[in-house]
Amino acid sequence: MDSETLRKLFIVGLNTKTIEKCLETVFDKYGKIVEVILMKDHETNKSREFAFVTFESPADAKDAARDVNGKSLDRKAIKVEQTTKPSFESDRCEPPLPPKSRGRPRGLRGGGGGRGGIRGTSFKQGTHG
Repeated sequence: MDSETLRKLFIVGLNTKTIEKCLETVFDKYGKIVEVILMKDHETNKSREFAFVTFESPADAKDAARDVNGKSLDRKAIKVEQTTKPSFESDRCEPPLPPKSRGRPRGLRGGGGGRGGIRGTSFKQGTHG
């Protein structure tokens, strides 16, 4: 487990009206915050009721998780825990993107070139034969 992972908190059970600034206010007393990501619905732009807060120090993240877990924020009890595995963002971005980026060009080249070659060959054979 790397220190990047231990610096990140997963917060769930948020009120849909909770905003990033509120999360910063709650967590910044535990140490320097590097990033606050409040997950939102792409269509409605409403909170999806969970967020990630990344601290500069794993020890600060641990203290914040211990103290804030189970507390009420915007009238809802929230669950706060230190992440123990890479975030879904890393899992999605790193492994799937290279295969897709490699797969698309091959599919276009292979499909386009194959069809063109077959048609060209058939046409030439029909013309010459």
